[in-house]
Amino acid sequence: MRFKEDHHYIEKTLQGNMNAYGQLILKHEKHVFTLALRILKNREEAQEAAQDAFMKAFHALKTFQRNSKFTTWLYKIAYNEALGRLRKSKNHAIQLDEIGDLASDSADYLDGLKSLQLAERKDLIRRGLDAIKPAESAVLTLFYLEEQSIKEIEEIVGLTSSHVKILLHRGRKNLLDALRNITNSELIHLL
Repeated sequence: MRFKEDHHYIEKTLQGNMNAYGQLILKHEKHVFTLALRILKNREEAQEAAQDAFMKAFHALKTFQRNSKFTTWLYKIAYNEALGRLRKSKNHAIQLDEIGDLASDSADYLDGLKSLQLAERKDLIRRGLDAIKPAESAVLTLFYLEEQSIKEIEEIVGLTSSHVKILLHRGRKNLLDALRNITNSELIHLL
């Protein structure tokens, strides 16, 4: 489905058109859910956090100032909602849940072996992201999967540019270590 620019849907929503807000949700739901999942590491909690983030965004839509992108504003709401839930929950156990499809639709055209390799890589990256700290996982997700700039991530997470860069650096290092541990562990089990 081809979506229009966010500002179109925002204007329509502010004029009372609820279907327009539904289009905004459809346009951004996978990204908001993925961000929440990176932080919460629980599919059901992430779905609830994403729904609550969209509700909060809807109620605060009149206050949205267009000096930043809508996605930056929305991701900040989702990030804060997920962090709030994480703080409330006592159980921070890592759960291996499936995430939304992060690959492009072009995977459908790959042959069976390539599709299997892509699925294995996605699973390995997901497991690696689940194994690192939620803040690092969230920043890596925003930067690499959501293609947010450092400045936008700064606004979303409420940290300085240098802190975001530190989280990216540590996150990449910790993700690499986690991926090595996962693959080494699987190799040992095969022997």
